[in-house]
Amino acid sequence: MARWALRNGAHDPECHYLGVAVEGGNDVIGHLSLRVQSLELPGSLALMETFVNTFAVEPEYRRRGYGRALQQAAVRLSGDLNCYQMRSWSSLDHPENYTLKIALGFGVHPAVIETATGETVKGVYFVKTTSQNHGG
Repeated sequence: MARWALRNGAHDPECHYLGVAVEGGNDVIGHLSLRVQSLELPGSLALMETFVNTFAVEPEYRRRGYGRALQQAAVRLSGDLNCYQMRSWSSLDHPENYTLKIALGFGVHPAVIETATGETVKGVYFVKTTSQNHGG
């Protein structure tokens, strides 16, 4: 998954990639990619957000804190990029992701999306504001 993210998004200047490697090793065992995008709001209020394109930890390395570290680093990076919030979407078949995001204080908004093939998939948007001050 990390190779896919790097291969298919490395040309995008609005994407940022975070990875985790095992100490002393060269293999990436977890990754998260973020895209900076504008929130489309009415009026003159302009806010930016990061959207999680990909997030994964290899199965044999799960439940060791790597996913939590990636999510926390992504929230900090989102703030450093002066983004108001970090947002992601997850289908219902990833309960570990739900547990992690809720434990980290993400808000939850149920949603149904339609795939490119027309299939509808039930899931959740997760949203977390960053620590940056974006007041007017």
